[in-house]
Amino acid sequence: MQFKVSPAANMPSGSSVEIPKHMRAWTHTRSGPPTAVLSLSTIPVPALPTETSVLIRVSHASLHPGAAIMIHLVPVLFRKSPAVAETDFSGVVVAVGSKVPVSLPLSVEEGGSESGRCFPVGTPVFGTVPVGSHLGAAQGALAEYVAVDVGMIARKPSDMPFDQAAALAVSGATAMDVFDAAKLQFSSRCLINASCGGIGHLVVQLTRDAVGTNGHIVGICSEANAATARELGCDETADYKPSTTGETLQQHLAKDHAVDSETAFDAIIDAHGSQELWLAAPTFLKPGNEHPYATVGPKFMAYSMVGMLNAVAKMIGNSATPVWLGGVPRAYSQVASFVDTARLERLRELVEKGQLRVIIGSKWDMDGAPKAYEKMQSGHGTGKIVIKVWEPEMKSTEDMT
Repeated sequence: MQFKVSPAANMPSGSSVEIPKHMRAWTHTRSGPPTAVLSLSTIPVPALPTETSVLIRVSHASLHPGAAIMIHLVPVLFRKSPAVAETDFSGVVVAVGSKVPVSLPLSVEEGGSESGRCFPVGTPVFGTVPVGSHLGAAQGALAEYVAVDVGMIARKPSDMPFDQAAALAVSGATAMDVFDAAKLQFSSRCLINASCGGIGHLVVQLTRDAVGTNGHIVGICSEANAATARELGCDETADYKPSTTGETLQQHLAKDHAVDSETAFDAIIDAHGSQELWLAAPTFLKPGNEHPYATVGPKFMAYSMVGMLNAVAKMIGNSATPVWLGGVPRAYSQVASFVDTARLERLRELVEKGQLRVIIGSKWDMDGAPKAYEKMQSGHGTGKIVIKVWEPEMKSTEDMT
């Protein structure tokens, strides 16, 4: 098969392939709260571990609760140290292994149907560090450089800023998986919990496209975020806090969307992990396996071993307890999401088709990482939290010709 070199689109101006020997990174040598155990350190730039690896100069890193849980709970005995924090990133390719594709087959250049995945130096990308590399090789995204297998990156959507692209991988993959688990049809009625959160705001957009204008989406969020939820695609919102009369969220839903009424829900997507919402689901979610309660939960009530065991116990109980022993008489579907090449490419395509965008709730400089973790652990953020490591200056398409 013939190949020809295809230059990286929108290559950052002034980018260099000269790679330093050391870099700044947020690292830790013991488990515990990120704000207590992380330190801004100078460590060696990672080498390419395999022939299919790429070295990325990180532009932005995105915080994710799962990565924070690993910092809290995984003992140093089970991970390489010093460990670099976080997994999701955007950036620019600065070095590639010998088996990384850097050019497109002629059939692709001429409009063929083969994959267009190639990553010459200078390619803007987004991706994630898989858990195995994160724990076993101490690789992390909250650093100036990160080395990952080429299967863990995709080209950055052309019109998406680097900060938004950094937030796509894990949250986007989880959003797609929990959305798929809901089995939504055109015209479905759907309740989405945490509709403005890091995962939920992506779920709302996927759901809006799936159920169409004849469908109906109710988003659970704070009153302050109601306008954002509607902008994303919700038809109405429900405040997760009790009303001034003392009516709880569950009571409100049971009254306005009673299970025996036309306004009952065909599916519930819980992007927060609310045990209370699950227990109350039979009062507003239609029965039957075709009407699932799709969830990312249960939520950790505390970042501790006790909190983890409590969440695992709820997970098992929610999915395995039969109705005759007090189980909830509804279909419970918890996703165990992971990121792979197919999911990354699906996310890229959704963004490029205008079907998905990322909301950045807050952005911090590298030195502000501890404050960013405090914000995330408060549990009341909107969208995603990202940290800027480096801001590439992009050339226009005209400058590349």
